[in-house]
Amino acid sequence: MRPELTPERWHLEIVFPGLCNSDYSVTSPADLRYNCIAWAAGFDDSWWDARNPDTFWPAGLPRGGTVDVVVGGLATAGYERCENGSLEDGVEKVAIYADGEAFQHVARQLTSGRWTSKLGESYDIEHELEALTSGANLGGAVQYGEVVAYMRRGRRG
Repeated sequence: MRPELTPERWHLEIVFPGLCNSDYSVTSPADLRYNCIAWAAGFDDSWWDARNPDTFWPAGLPRGGTVDVVVGGLATAGYERCENGSLEDGVEKVAIYADGEAFQHVARQLTSGRWTSKLGESYDIEHELEALTSGANLGGAVQYGEVVAYMRRGRRG
């Protein structure tokens, strides 16, 4: 049974049409303090953006909008590249979405095997990994491209 279409869900399904036919839930209110990279790294008090010189990015790392730049930033939070997003005991993974080499989004895997995302300045959601890919898009709006890389670290706390 489909959950009630709340104002939050209505907004998200307009912007991310792939969510319409997926099992997802809104897990926090909109928040301007942090974004998907910070959320994946384990922070909810800073905005990590390698493309914007006015936002946080780990010192000494190159800036830019490529997947490799984001991989470098997440490496400072203890992540290393891995082969896939399969659930592993004691391991936390992230999935990096891109359109070609242009970074678009990062989602973090939960202990259940589902994924959590901070959607820009909007909500945090728990979702299926594929619900935010271009293949799930039903006619425009936001497209995060495809998952092009995975990273892993030991699960914290």
